[in-house]
Amino acid sequence: MTTLATFTTAEDAHLCRMFLESRGITAQVLDEYLVQLCWHYSNAIGGVRVSVNEDDVDAAIPIYQDYMSSLRNGPYPLNPVRGWPVVAFLSIFFGMPIILFGRFLNKSK
Repeated sequence: MTTLATFTTAEDAHLCRMFLESRGITAQVLDEYLVQLCWHYSNAIGGVRVSVNEDDVDAAIPIYQDYMSSLRNGPYPLNPVRGWPVVAFLSIFFGMPIILFGRFLNKSK
């Protein structure tokens, strides 16, 4: 087995493995449980590895490069949704009455 790529999370490694297997390359994910259990050792052991057979390395490299370029060119929205005005309005609307009138609610008789 030859290591084709390393990732910081097991989820990313499994996505790459599934992409390779959809193209006919058999791949395995190694060290996923160690990284999930001891996440702070991830950099020391090299992260989660995606490995392929030695026979498939030449075919897997262009597929991996295609996978990484498709991630960079992902379907990002042209006009991202900005939610901060709504959050700011709701925070002011619901937060101000509590700040202004909250001291009168706890007044004992």
